[in-house]
Amino acid sequence: MAVEYLNLRRLNIFRTVVRHMNFSRAAEELYLSQPAVSQHIRQLEEYFGVKLFEQAGKQLVLTEAGAYLKDAADRLFRQLEEVQQTIKDIRTNRVGTLTITADTSAGAYVVPPFLGLFHREHPQVALKLEVANRSAVLQRLFRAETDLAVMGYPKQSPYLEAEPFLDNRLVVIAPADHPLAGERNIPLRRLEKEPFLLRERGSGTRSTTERFFQENGVFPNVRMELGSIAAIKEAVAAGIGISVVSEVAIRLERRVGLIAVLDVEGFPIVRQWYVVHPAQQPLSPLALAFRQLLLEQGRAYGAFESAVERFVAEPAAGKAGGKREKRDDGRRGRPAPPEEAPAREEVGGREAAGDRMADESPSGESL
Repeated sequence: MAVEYLNLRRLNIFRTVVRHMNFSRAAEELYLSQPAVSQHIRQLEEYFGVKLFEQAGKQLVLTEAGAYLKDAADRLFRQLEEVQQTIKDIRTNRVGTLTITADTSAGAYVVPPFLGLFHREHPQVALKLEVANRSAVLQRLFRAETDLAVMGYPKQSPYLEAEPFLDNRLVVIAPADHPLAGERNIPLRRLEKEPFLLRERGSGTRSTTERFFQENGVFPNVRMELGSIAAIKEAVAAGIGISVVSEVAIRLERRVGLIAVLDVEGFPIVRQWYVVHPAQQPLSPLALAFRQLLLEQGRAYGAFESAVERFVAEPAAGKAGGKREKRDDGRRGRPAPPEEAPAREEVGGREAAGDRMADESPSGESL
């Protein structure tokens, strides 16, 4: 208990006396009188119950206890300086830990480039990216187990704040050598003649695609359901069928000529990526900084990605038969119909709301 009452100012006066080994010069540096300095040292000796200095002739020297206290005091003040600097760095976003949770598609294809930008601006910050299905992302949000989440439309909730920052363009894909790969303005009903590959139930891409087909009276010939985007891409490249995926997920496959994007009426369907956090949870300075980066850089990044995709599409189109002309900017695509927000219900707390919302998407994946 006595440590609680150790006077740091008195300890610093002791260090000054040790540095000069002279009470008068220490008093001058500290703008104190010599008797005042002597009084502080006497009180420090009373506190520890030992002598800290002794006279060796005309010279002032440290006792064994004084030498030990000098080393310990130096270490203590160095640690205090480190604490002050660390707190300052945290306040100015120079150090700390930032945890981002993303759904499977955003975690693989959307968040990493933005984390790269953030890391270049904050190299001392420890970054953690957790990739989970939609259900797990929602649970972590409602339990305040993550700083921010990046996902598709999270459904309206009084417990969440969600802001869109980047377009998520859904496109129809086929093997690069598919007969339709060189066609332009393919009628939507033409897709009914092709074997169609769907994501599992609960996938945001699947629900958007099914709703779009239903609104347009199109009944796809579903050949297979697959549980991940990677499986969809492999199956399409193998010639098993066509599918609808997020454009960001097929950048590599398009560049190497494994997959083609079909020019289908009504596509791309434009959805949004959202940055999400609990409405009642104050964001840390680092979370605020990363959220601001997403909101500011998302539009510029989206424009750059669109330009890259149009550029790399040309070689793929040439391999598919050379008939395809470059599209202008995807303006024929239509925005995705808004998802119905769940009615507000009185619940017992955030976890209850999170459980209910997660149950609406049993497979958990948002794209």
